[in-house]
Order: sequence, then C-alpha cells, then structure tokens
Amino acid sequence: MESEELDGIASIRGYIDRLVTGDGRCHGMKVLLLDATTTQILSCVSTQSEILSREVYLVSRLDDPRGNNNSQNNNNNNNTNGGHSLELHEEPTTNSTHVGHMKAVCFLRPTEINIGLLVKELASPRFSEYHLYFSGILPPPLLDLLAENDAQDRVRQVQEFYADFLPINPDLLSLNCRNTLPMTTNAATRASTNNNNARDTADLYQRNLMGLQSMLLALKRQPAAIRYQKSSKMARKIAADIGEST
Repeated sequence: MESEELDGIASIRGYIDRLVTGDGRCHGMKVLLLDATTTQILSCVSTQSEILSREVYLVSRLDDPRGNNNSQNNNNNNNTNGGHSLELHEEPTTNSTHVGHMKAVCFLRPTEINIGLLVKELASPRFSEYHLYFSGILPPPLLDLLAENDAQDRVRQVQEFYADFLPINPDLLSLNCRNTLPMTTNAATRASTNNNNARDTADLYQRNLMGLQSMLLALKRQPAAIRYQKSSKMARKIAADIGEST
C-alpha cells in the first residue's frame, strides 16, 4: 500500500482556507492581521488578489496597528526577508470609525511579542471581534494572559494550527532561519559570550524545534527513527526533543 504523498503547500493552504473564513464562524467582510513570519507563510500559498476576493477587506501587520509612517518600512523589511513577501493592502487612515464594524482574523506565531501586541490591541480594540489563529502551539501562560486582558470579550475563538514553516515546493519546506552558525558552538564557547548572544541562540533553537515539530504534525508523520550527527551535541539535543514531542 502506497503511503500518502507529502505536500507542504497543500497542508498550509488547507489552514489558510480555514482561517480566512474563521473556520466557518467569521462571515462577512473582515481584516486579516499578520506578523512578519506569517506574511511570508501566506505568500507561499496564496496571492493578494486571492485573499482579497474572499471577503477580506484589508491585509495588514499587527505590529503596525495605526497605519503610521512605519508601515512602508515594515513592508520593505518583509520583502527582503528570504525572498517571500505578500504585498500588504494598507489604508492611509485606518481608524476605529473606518473598520470598527468589521471582524479581525489574526494569523500569528505564538510568541511573547505577538501576545504583547494582542494585549495592547485588546486594551483599545479597533474591531468588533477577533478570531485568533496561531501557527504553532500557544504556551498556557500566554493563553492565560490573553484571557485576562480581553476585558470587552472581543475574542471569539483561539485555535492552533501546525503552520510554522514556509512551503517553497510541495516537497521542499524551509524555516527561513538565518545566522544559525552560533548554534553549532559548544556550551563552553556560548558561556564565554554575553547573555544577549546566549539568549539569541536559545531563541533560535526554539524556533527550529517548533518549526520541525510543526512540519511533522502538519504532514501527519511520526518518525520511526531520527538520524543526527554523532559529534554534534546540538543535533543530538534537537533529535531527542523532537522524539519526545512526537
């Protein structure tokens, strides 16, 4: 019996089809809010015209909430990040009176920074309701923080998708992580560097771990064995962590 074909693009497109409609719970015109990474993910499987044709009035970045002068800079940064970009449809005067009757669908990575932006957004909500979709597993403390700061009960649903990777081709997936060389240094070398470098390395490791876990879950695969370079402690660690999580 032949195994099911692996198709990263189809997996991500299936998630995008669900979130654009709020998984069947968000009808009518809506605003799609993204972050830098999910903008790249979306651009791999859909064009701007396709998204806007599905009752999406506006595609914007959550980290540019008021459509200020930084929007052009943020877009430029997106366009130069790994070659994947989605042209954002920005309005020069995005305010509560202009889109307050609309619903917001948010597709974001489950990071502390994004949760902080959502908390700030919910403190002074611009939209009538929020449908939150995360590209990976949201840690319980961050979910609790969201719940505690939704004073006006604008959040209608929170879901976790396994979409924390870029599907370049059906059989070619990328995490688009740069500057990974510091991860290969040994613990003694990392200890001799400053705390900022150590923190960056830890964040980069976590990003790689979450991305690989997301790939396996999206493709519904549980590896029977994981091969890794014997001389690399980092490779051994990430293989062990993936094995435990799957």
